[in-house]
Amino acid sequence: MMLFRGAGIRNLLVFNLILVGLLLVACSSGPDLETPPDIRYGEDSCDRCLMIINEARYAAAYVTDDGETRRFDDIGGMVAYTQEVSEEVAVFWVHDFDTEEWLKGEAAFYVAGDQATPMGFGIVAFTDQDRAEAWAAKMNGVIMTFSDLLNQGEAAGSPEHLGG
Repeated sequence: MMLFRGAGIRNLLVFNLILVGLLLVACSSGPDLETPPDIRYGEDSCDRCLMIINEARYAAAYVTDDGETRRFDDIGGMVAYTQEVSEEVAVFWVHDFDTEEWLKGEAAFYVAGDQATPMGFGIVAFTDQDRAEAWAAKMNGVIMTFSDLLNQGEAAGSPEHLGG
């Protein structure tokens, strides 16, 4: 009888631990918006064109409100994809062209110009506005905000008009 009672207490304890774990998972606050996504260069493919992503300086990504990550080999490709699929995006990520460090899309200064990018959109991002201005002068480009990029793509009616 003592053995049976001890097993019941253990089962109740295990049940309660499982219940607490499930509650913690169920109450999670959604996707992590402060940690950039992982891209395995030379392995992961672009969600828009399906080509392998090889260069960090041009790569971009976003995380949906549902926690799904989308990866791109070109910033312009990411902007075009968001307009094509109309997903709710929680956070956009781009790389600084010089340092290749991740930064949030809304914090970057963009240059749309004559530079070659993987899919030909000609858009690169910078953390620093002075560096963006210098690059824009060198590449016959214009400086844009992320909002400008989104609005330009919508106004043009075609993603091919982004950056050029």
